[in-house]
Amino acid sequence: MQGLQILVLLGLLGYCFGAGGSVGGGGGGGSDIEVVETEGVKRLIPEKPLLLSCNQTHGDNVSWKRNGELIVDSGRIKVHKQNSSLYFTSAEKGDAANYTCMPSQQTISVVYLKLNKKLPSSTTVLENDKMSLNCQVEGIPTPTVHWLRDGVAVEEAINSTRLELQDNDSVKDGKLRIEPVLKSDKGNYVCVINQYSLVLNTTTEVKVKDIYAALWPFLGIVAEVIVLCIIIFIYEKRRIKQEDYDDSDTDQDANEQKSPTDDKEAEVRQRK
Repeated sequence: MQGLQILVLLGLLGYCFGAGGSVGGGGGGGSDIEVVETEGVKRLIPEKPLLLSCNQTHGDNVSWKRNGELIVDSGRIKVHKQNSSLYFTSAEKGDAANYTCMPSQQTISVVYLKLNKKLPSSTTVLENDKMSLNCQVEGIPTPTVHWLRDGVAVEEAINSTRLELQDNDSVKDGKLRIEPVLKSDKGNYVCVINQYSLVLNTTTEVKVKDIYAALWPFLGIVAEVIVLCIIIFIYEKRRIKQEDYDDSDTDQDANEQKSPTDDKEAEVRQRK
């Protein structure tokens, strides 16, 4: 019986831990990222090659300027006069700038843009609690950030008394905060990052649980424990009653099985 009780307790503990894990919600990873380049904007990736090209070939007359200053060939940066291109063997963050091809005056903006951490694929919060989303992006020049909920700007979708946009370590309005959270706040939240013509997105699905959602698994566990205790109590009571009944039957059988010799000896003692 003790073994049965231990198994029941272990089962309950496993159920408790399982229920507690499921209430938290919210997973990691899984966002849509989109980066679109144009002829006038190029995104550099540190330690990767970068090629800038003019629309026209200028031959020996070609030259390039960086933010208005003439570029001189170095071990890492080369001006190829044959095709009027500027080549970086290994780009660096500091290479983000405006580059102009001379004499055509064609300008290309080279930018650095990186999403340090995606939003989780889903975010679960309790009703009347608070929610905070952080769009962790960095760039040169500093990108701009705005938030959408189901395709609508959060400033229009959520009451301003509950919504707050804060700056994070790298960008303005990088943090979105809602307090208190209502059931109507559920939906797909998108952090949209813009840098010139570059667009980068990261999305999370926000789920809002009932304020008592975390209580139901606990109440279920309590009810199960009570039922099991009642079953164990009834079982033990019946077992003890059965043992008492068996003991009484054994005593009666012993009395009935006395031999005739014992009766004769009792009669002789009485006569004396």
